[in-house]
Amino acid sequence: MIGRVFDDRYEVVRKLGSGGFADVYLANDRLLGRQVALKILSSRYAHDEQFVERFRREASSAAGLNHPNIVQIYDRGEAEGTYYIAMEYLEGRSLKEIIVKYAPLAPELVVSVAVQIVEALRFAHRRDVIHRDIKPQNIIIDNDGRVKVTDFGIARAGSASTMTEAGSILGTAHYFSPEQAQGQPVEAASDLYSLGIVMYEMSTGALPFDGDNPVSIAMKHVHDRPAAPKTLNPSIPENLETVIMRALGKRPVDRYLTAQAMLDDLRRVQEGQPVTAPAGFAEEATRILSPGSTTAATMVSSAGTAGAQGTMIRRRDENPAPILDLDERHGRPRAVWPWVLVIVLILALAGAAYVILSNWNTASAEMRTVPNVVGLTEAAAQKRITDAEFVFEKKGVQPSADVPEGSIVRQDPEQNTKLEKGKTIGYWVSSGEGKVEVPDVTNKDQTQAAAILAKAGLEVATKPEVNADVAAGTVLRQNPEGGKKVDAGTTVTLIIAAASNTVKVPYLIGMMKDNAVSSLNSMNLTAVIKEVDSDQPGGTVVDQNPKNGTEVEPGTKVTISISNAPVVTTVKVPAVAALGLTEAEALARLAQYGLKARIIDLETPDVEPGLCIYQDPAAGETVKVGSYVDITISREPASTTTTTAPTTTTTKPPTTTTSSSTTTTTAAP
Repeated sequence: MIGRVFDDRYEVVRKLGSGGFADVYLANDRLLGRQVALKILSSRYAHDEQFVERFRREASSAAGLNHPNIVQIYDRGEAEGTYYIAMEYLEGRSLKEIIVKYAPLAPELVVSVAVQIVEALRFAHRRDVIHRDIKPQNIIIDNDGRVKVTDFGIARAGSASTMTEAGSILGTAHYFSPEQAQGQPVEAASDLYSLGIVMYEMSTGALPFDGDNPVSIAMKHVHDRPAAPKTLNPSIPENLETVIMRALGKRPVDRYLTAQAMLDDLRRVQEGQPVTAPAGFAEEATRILSPGSTTAATMVSSAGTAGAQGTMIRRRDENPAPILDLDERHGRPRAVWPWVLVIVLILALAGAAYVILSNWNTASAEMRTVPNVVGLTEAAAQKRITDAEFVFEKKGVQPSADVPEGSIVRQDPEQNTKLEKGKTIGYWVSSGEGKVEVPDVTNKDQTQAAAILAKAGLEVATKPEVNADVAAGTVLRQNPEGGKKVDAGTTVTLIIAAASNTVKVPYLIGMMKDNAVSSLNSMNLTAVIKEVDSDQPGGTVVDQNPKNGTEVEPGTKVTISISNAPVVTTVKVPAVAALGLTEAEALARLAQYGLKARIIDLETPDVEPGLCIYQDPAAGETVKVGSYVDITISREPASTTTTTAPTTTTTKPPTTTTSSSTTTTTAAP
């Protein structure tokens, strides 16, 4: 692969890494003259519908998310018998590498990284995209300290019913949420739970849950409570620990329900302000505290801070030193229990009085759950607040690109908060799409320009234009121009300098019609279908115009002649073993005939590794369309072993409970 030009456009420089189902290469984009990270679906999965769908979903999910903290997708397509994604290339490392080498990380660094991840999730969630696989392996930190979220391979719209596919639970066991572990519907709070796990790992160097297999880990997510981070790293600030523990609530309603809410608390941590723990944590603190581990100082601290910061969580191993005093004259312990008992009795009486008064106030004030009014019209919001026996108050107006004019854009307190009946719920009304000033990004690099526009709340579209006077990838012009006032969310079209504006027509003869059309579409070419009489199997391409290798402009029409013969249910097996084909070439050739492959690895010193050396059935045999053909691929022998018997694997692996791919899509190894 190294040194080849993939899809007549991407010159492969070196391999960056491999994952469970794809390989990532550094490549030069010969069309736009820039470096990209080229993610190519492993050839053995190129005809597996589930893997192909996941690969396509990654491209489509991330392509619509133009944000400084999300890796940008430049191009996607199908070529050479497989699928690929061209994306932003970053010089940097994955967060997992940094955790392994340096954890526990400084609290300031943990918060800084978390803030940037939350910013990315907030942007995605507002566009109804749930990532569903947040983990350190999918977080890249470049050499300038910028954080980028990548790998939207299992992302779906927030309205998707569940996150199971073909009986599998997608995600990574150590990081997925309790609802993911149970195959239940996912929501924004699921991503925030996974982020809580990542923050826990950054802060302590350890994972909150581990086990012998993915199932046991999943059950711990569902049933077990994690140890408080301070038990592993006492230097963690209490407000940061509170944010982490809230993110790890077992039910979505126990966590942050929106990325904005979590971002607000992280900002408070940065400013050194206290963070209020959820009400449910008080019950956990009560359960963890025991008489033998409670000191007078602890009791005073809990009572004194409950109103401002929420209940303080105490650790199971926080046992005070024995309450003994050494009599210096006799060298034996001197009991001080009587004094301690007096202090405890006084504090107990004070605590009892506090509890009685608290219960009295709670009993006299009936509690209600705050309803959600965001997105409703003002009249509907007022009715819902009144029906829930609260008082409404309009706090003002606020520009929004997401909420229509006249609808509620924000409320305080947030939904599901417990509040006394009759209390006031404030709301802000959207003034419509707010006006923003378009930044001037001419003469800037395309990637930098896109980040600037995204930060200003604007969408980006690009068009290439051949220009030999400036570096490829430079912004030549923009529309609207810099300095103009436009609605938030407006699309700014960038004219990008390109080294060449032509593409080469691919070889299509022998392909099935759908594959040929998909290949042309991926190269921005238009397919024109023409049915012709032919003795070739029905639905296959028998001719094309222009011919393969012809340089044409994007958008050019390519006429493909399709055999109108009856669609056959059988096919003759093509020769793949006698031609010296590579594994990828053999798979692509079989796919052209509607056949699948089972790979048999054979370690041998006699043949160059990676070549197809045997096949079964043999070439020329008639089989049903969709049948499997066993192909034996030569492999390099292990240095300490002799040639072993072939081991069969399939292009469609068995269903498992997790997807453990840890591909780092844009980081150099």
